[in-house]
Amino acid sequence: MTECAKCGACSVVCPVFRISGREGHTARGRLHLRETVELAPHSAQYEELFSACLLCGACAAVCPRGIDIRAAIIEARAGFSAVYGQGGYQKFLARKALAHPGLLAALGGLGRGVAAGLDPFLSDRSGLRLRLALFEDSEKVQGNKALAQTVSPGTELSESGLTEMAYFPGCVTHALWPHIADSCATLVAQYNLALTIPDGLVCCGLAAHAAGDRSEARALACRNLQVLERTDGPILVSCASCYAHLHDYPKLLAEEPDWHERALQMVERLRELTTFLMQQAQLESPVLPVPRPRRRVFYHDPCHFRHQLHITAPPRELIRSCPGLELVEPEDEPGCCGMGGLFHLGEPELSGAILEQLLDRVLPLEPEVITSTCSGCLMQWRMAVAAAGLKIPVVHLAALLAEEAGLCEKVGSGSRG
Repeated sequence: MTECAKCGACSVVCPVFRISGREGHTARGRLHLRETVELAPHSAQYEELFSACLLCGACAAVCPRGIDIRAAIIEARAGFSAVYGQGGYQKFLARKALAHPGLLAALGGLGRGVAAGLDPFLSDRSGLRLRLALFEDSEKVQGNKALAQTVSPGTELSESGLTEMAYFPGCVTHALWPHIADSCATLVAQYNLALTIPDGLVCCGLAAHAAGDRSEARALACRNLQVLERTDGPILVSCASCYAHLHDYPKLLAEEPDWHERALQMVERLRELTTFLMQQAQLESPVLPVPRPRRRVFYHDPCHFRHQLHITAPPRELIRSCPGLELVEPEDEPGCCGMGGLFHLGEPELSGAILEQLLDRVLPLEPEVITSTCSGCLMQWRMAVAAAGLKIPVVHLAALLAEEAGLCEKVGSGSRG
């Protein structure tokens, strides 16, 4: 990592450094530690400095020498224990839950039951209520019930005249907010497409990869490749984090030529939801939006899209295309929400402080809806509005667009998924 010029450009944009002011929390500081690791053997403090990184990619985006700083930090984490950093056991258990779909689904069901049972007894500012806000209305299917059947694993398409399209839902949609899949199905049905979830899909592996667990990350990637190879045509992905990581499968599997080639072929088939919808709308007119009272909407950029893949225009264009929606944004870039995958579990204070900075820039805009396409960002925003005692709906962009087109019910008046 000797190519680092120590210029400090990374310090200016780092959400963590802005809060802590610690040089060890900058990309420059961590790269320096990597260079001197032989002089300073791994310690709890060393591991903590590498743990306290969102992997948002802001530093790499401004690095004048193009250093892949995210890769360097993940490589460092690969040498740590399975429970490194603060909240190590919590992060480890969360990764294991994500890697086992059956367990994740069971936890989702448990959360829904607890949320429904305790709701009448918890105060508005209860810490438990803030966590259970993630499960509110998680079973509610908001779209066309017939189309909802086409997104169930293993379901065959009926004689609908629609063309089948593979769909990668991601863990949160699968286990927590299935109505996102239904909203996606209603949107693509406008173009004579029907979504199907291939049986056997697992977590994309982003959490394992970010933790430096190469073995598990590669195993999950290979499992998904095997499943997706049994399908034909495009693969729609509605979660920004999943799409970004699926897009990185060739890099993840670079040391295994056969899997690397298979990953390259899969990436060619990937379709990010908002980009795909914009392309389809240019080819064929979608259902016209239903006249509704105009609402102020804040769209939150997932860090993966803003800094790495530069997918920022399509979601905004889709929002602006709806007469009932007014896009509101701060003058400067709003920045990271502080979720960072499992970062919020290990560094709750830093995560909360980063989120507070974002709220200070967004809430004065008086948004009536907050939307994004990243499952993690949506979870962070739901807890944020619940903690603030606000009744601002927090919804996936697919659900908002489906509602505006009159394809599903109103998304609600609270922090919805």
